[in-house]
Amino acid sequence: MKEVIEVVNRLNELGSNASLSSLDKTEIENLYTLVLNKKFVRTSCSNCYHDAVIEMIVYLKKNKKMKEKSEYGLKNGALLQMEFGSSEFYTNENLTDEIAEKYLSKYPGNIGLFAKKPDDWEDRIANRGKAYDSQLLESVRLALVDGVSADSILEEFASYKINGRKVTKKLLNEYIKEASSIIETEEKDMTSDNNIDETGEKVKVEE
Repeated sequence: MKEVIEVVNRLNELGSNASLSSLDKTEIENLYTLVLNKKFVRTSCSNCYHDAVIEMIVYLKKNKKMKEKSEYGLKNGALLQMEFGSSEFYTNENLTDEIAEKYLSKYPGNIGLFAKKPDDWEDRIANRGKAYDSQLLESVRLALVDGVSADSILEEFASYKINGRKVTKKLLNEYIKEASSIIETEEKDMTSDNNIDETGEKVKVEE
């Protein structure tokens, strides 16, 4: 949040300059990419830089954060509609990885609408919504119990395959999250069991 406030303050300073130097313009172009995750396109309009400053300020004040970077990008003019007749449309302005993969899981044949996509996009949508591989999940759980770090797990299981396909880093992170949740539940159950006496009554823990 602090970074957002600092950027907004700097944008206000730049916007108040009636005449922008070449350095100011370069800074605005860089901030445009940082804030909105898209390249600034200079137009013939003399106010295009000031307009860009206003666009960024409005976005930051409304969303309180920079636009999330997506590994997917649509071609110019492309528009995604998740369901026929739906009023929800997606462009590069509101596209996220989750939305892109949800769309491609339904319409993989429309991959041509994307100008940018990760190399493993097919693996991602193939694994989307599927049940966890029990062997991998248990292996990750045991590794976490043994104190292995998440980074080490990502490296150790990078070559693991499910249905003949190597797991992605994103999918492994989901396994780590699920395994962590299982461990947390097990620890809570164990604590609960320790508070029950031989008669089956719950023991009152003194504060």
